[in-house]
Amino acid sequence: MKTPDLKVGARVTIVFENEINKSNTHYIKALVYDYDDDNIIISQTTPALNRHFLNRHIRVTFLARVEKRLIRFGFRAQLIDLITDYEISSNKYVDALILKQFGKPEQMDFRTHFRIKPPSQSRITLFFREGKINLIDISLGGAQFTYPKSYVFHRGDKIDIKLTIDDRDFDLKARVRNIFMPYEYSAHKSIQYVRIKFEYNNMHLETALGRAIIAIERKLLSEGKI
Repeated sequence: MKTPDLKVGARVTIVFENEINKSNTHYIKALVYDYDDDNIIISQTTPALNRHFLNRHIRVTFLARVEKRLIRFGFRAQLIDLITDYEISSNKYVDALILKQFGKPEQMDFRTHFRIKPPSQSRITLFFREGKINLIDISLGGAQFTYPKSYVFHRGDKIDIKLTIDDRDFDLKARVRNIFMPYEYSAHKSIQYVRIKFEYNNMHLETALGRAIIAIERKLLSEGKI
C-alpha cells in the first residue's frame, strides 16, 4: 500500500504523545496552511494552544483515501513556534502554529477513544444544570464542551449531566478532567473549555451513544468533513 503525503489544505487531528489511547486524550483539530520540507504550518487549534505547549511532542494524523478506503495516517512531530501574524492571504493575518515533522506518515488507529464533533443538527445533546451546553466533541468515554467562566469548575469535580440521544434521556455522573481557558488573543474570553469523563455502567447508554457516534462519523465522512 502506497503511503500518502500530507497536503496543503488537509484537515488534521493532533494528539499529544503522552495521551495516545488514554481516556483523557485530547483530539485537537487544525488545517494545514503550508508544508515545506520538515516544517508544517497549521491553523490555530480548537481549543487554542498557547506558548505553554511549545516543544511538546505530538502525533499529527489525517485521513487519506487508499484503494477506495479512507484510512488514518500519522507521524510524530513537535510544536516549535506560535506566530500571530501569519499572512493567509493578501492583508489578512491569522494565528498559526509551526510543527517540525519526524519521520514519514504511517497507518494509525485511535478508535478506542475516538472523539467526534457533532454537527449542529445532531442526534446527541448534552445538558448541565438544566441547560443545553455547547458540545465540542464526544466519545464513549467522555466529552468536551464550553461553558461561561462565571461557573467555576475544578479538576476532579463530579457533576450531574443529562445526555439526550434521539428522544432518549440518560442521567449520568461525570468527572471533570481538565479545564482550559482561551488563549490571550481570543475573542471568546468569557468562556472556558471543560473536558469530562463519563462514569456510568449502562449498556443501553453505551449502545445508543456508540451507534449515534458511528452515524455522525459516516455522515461527516460522506461529506468530506473529516
